[in-house]
Amino acid sequence: MRRVAISLILLLPVALSAQTRDGFVPLFNGKDLEGWEVRESRAGDKDKWSVKGELVVTKPGGGWIGTKKMYGDFILKLEWRIFAGGNSGVFLRVPDVKSKESPSALGMEIQILDDNAPQYKGKLKPYQYCGGLYHFQGPSKAMFKGAGEWNAYEITCKGDSIVIVFNGEKVIDADASKDPVLAKRPKKGFIGLQNHSSAVEFRKVMIKSLD
Repeated sequence: MRRVAISLILLLPVALSAQTRDGFVPLFNGKDLEGWEVRESRAGDKDKWSVKGELVVTKPGGGWIGTKKMYGDFILKLEWRIFAGGNSGVFLRVPDVKSKESPSALGMEIQILDDNAPQYKGKLKPYQYCGGLYHFQGPSKAMFKGAGEWNAYEITCKGDSIVIVFNGEKVIDADASKDPVLAKRPKKGFIGLQNHSSAVEFRKVMIKSLD
């Protein structure tokens, strides 16, 4: 009995440290949407979001899901995949205001898109493609793996600096102070995931506060 007890005590710190390795903490608990709020744009959108094991999934609909906690300076890591013709996004620093405008017009959005879909390919502005800082700056290179494939973002917000690493490559290195519109966006707000009328899945959503 003593050996078993000692083994459990020795294993416990390892399990706990795995949750906060390198200062990152998970934003989903693997069971439900605790800590998040579904902000629907039309009736029934609240029912589109669910957690299935390690995946956060949404059926086609509208609106977005946002953290209940606000974040200022942080590093956000997540993996995502969309399917043919898919469109979604990651919202950053969304202010706590009631508005009919998209969170991308209030805070910031990093675009998620099936760049290869015929309705998008070669027909959009640079910032509208995957990895773009929506409304402001297109990605420096195309890194989208393809519909149905897992892709990864590492998003760092620190003061006026916004850096996006897309599948291991830096594609955005923006300075908000150099853009009069972007400079006025909040420096603290909610983090959100968008439902833009297409199925999307997220996993390994982790954050490290730099505040």
